[in-house]
Amino acid sequence: MPVICAFDKTHLTNFLGDQHAWPLYFTLGNIRKDIRHTPKTCVWILGRLIPCLLKGAKNIDEAWHFTVGTVLSQLTHLDITGPGLKWDCPDGFQRQYYPLLATWVGDYPVQVIIAEVSYGSYPMCEIPKGVMMVHATFRALDNSRDQRIYSELLKDNHIDALHTLDVHPIRKQFWQYPLCNVHRLWQPDEFHPLLLAFVQDLLHWLLKYLKVKNFTDHFDN
Repeated sequence: MPVICAFDKTHLTNFLGDQHAWPLYFTLGNIRKDIRHTPKTCVWILGRLIPCLLKGAKNIDEAWHFTVGTVLSQLTHLDITGPGLKWDCPDGFQRQYYPLLATWVGDYPVQVIIAEVSYGSYPMCEIPKGVMMVHATFRALDNSRDQRIYSELLKDNHIDALHTLDVHPIRKQFWQYPLCNVHRLWQPDEFHPLLLAFVQDLLHWLLKYLKVKNFTDHFDN
């Protein structure tokens, strides 16, 4: 049974005074999309409120990984070859299930923190910065990041090789979850890749074009 997490550092939950936190939500991956996106079904549950560190604090990424690792620690103890866990289903039957971290919904800064790669690089593949993926030499599938290779490089203390691949030379919290590939947790969602990326960039291009053609006032009208 896949587990989906949602976390976004830009969405803060404010309390009294200067206290605020980052909410971490969970849901199950085998729920239909139309049900998941209906607020009244309440299929998302609040797992934890992660305290925000003070601006300028050191080791923010490490503190974040430690906190999330504590929350998800039970997933690391799952024996995927064993009987799994028991689940009381709404139809009255009891079934065996295996909670696996399958997807994480978040924007690019969150992806960078989770994958522990350099900001500006691709969390999913090793394509160099600024290189178009349509080029025949660089394709995302052919240059996919492999956390097993990174783990071996870190074990053998090949720090320079990790830096060349834009990978931070620290052990990743997400390497310990069964059948979890930290570089494949990102699935398309409407908000981040479509509205904040494609539509927003397209709108900026359109406004520049209208300004060059002196059509801005006509467009506004």
